[in-house]
Amino acid sequence: MKKKNFLWSLITFVMVTILSVVSTSCGGDSDSEPDRVSVSMPSVNFSESGGSQSIQVTSNTNWTVSGAPSWLTVSPSQGSGNGGFSVTASTNTDKSNRSCVLYISAGNASASVSINQSGKQQPTQVHIANNSTYTLERFTVHFVNSRFEELSARDFGTLYPGGNISADIPTGATEYYMATYLGSRWFFSANYSIDFSNMNLTTAEVGNWNANSSASRYPKASSAN
Repeated sequence: MKKKNFLWSLITFVMVTILSVVSTSCGGDSDSEPDRVSVSMPSVNFSESGGSQSIQVTSNTNWTVSGAPSWLTVSPSQGSGNGGFSVTASTNTDKSNRSCVLYISAGNASASVSINQSGKQQPTQVHIANNSTYTLERFTVHFVNSRFEELSARDFGTLYPGGNISADIPTGATEYYMATYLGSRWFFSANYSIDFSNMNLTTAEVGNWNANSSASRYPKASSAN
């Protein structure tokens, strides 16, 4: 009798052990879901002025955002499950475009978002107002490149006090200066030196796209666009 009970107990133990092993091997991973993460948009484009954009995250675990350069703010930089974050780009004051890639890491899963921002748009015209009390004869605007080579020179005729003109900026221009002919002499905005074939110009002002003349005789370069 004792031998029979022992055999029955042994058989029961073996069957339970086998069932346990089978259960573990066949269904033990069913409760372990793989990490996953996705984003609502693969890329974001900003103009030179910058701005903000919200990006939605779909995930089943904790996630973090990395890869943001100094010109881009990410908030928040981490979260859990379904959520999102915003990216804010500062104004791009450089002529060149800039870009980066944000990486969203969620356990063993990852996603990415490309951020692109265009460079500062170059002005196409300079606007000049005669803020002096002088009538400027044969008023001209000269544009030069980085090697101080003249690219264009436009004669606007007579520019009266309070008068305004607009000059097109040629491709490759880095500076400009203004000239006027009074009596028998040419006058130039101050502190610039350049040689021309028939004239030696030694008193001209280096201009930039928002230059303000310090001499009352010369007009003001008020704006460019």
